[in-house]
Amino acid sequence: MRFYLAVILAISFLENFKVHIVRGTLGTQAMAHNSCVSLRTEKISIRRIANYEIQNHPQKVVILITRNGIKICVPHNLPWVNQTINTLDKRKNKRKTEKS
Repeated sequence: MRFYLAVILAISFLENFKVHIVRGTLGTQAMAHNSCVSLRTEKISIRRIANYEIQNHPQKVVILITRNGIKICVPHNLPWVNQTINTLDKRKNKRKTEKS
């Protein structure tokens, strides 16, 4: 009986300890995985681009993802970037309608 009581107390102690460790301290923050350090402004061929992501922090940028999985950061306000986004959206919509 004492053994079971000791096991139950140990498990509850470890669970509380684990929750405390997972929450971390007040100073810890997770870094973004897709953070842009530099921006590329020259035009990239639409044939190379497979997808895109929009990042708003720390600055608003578009991350273009090539067919090989390479992520390229570009400014969101360039005309060719907006055309690329529109073309990629049209591709996605076309594929959705073909599947339906």
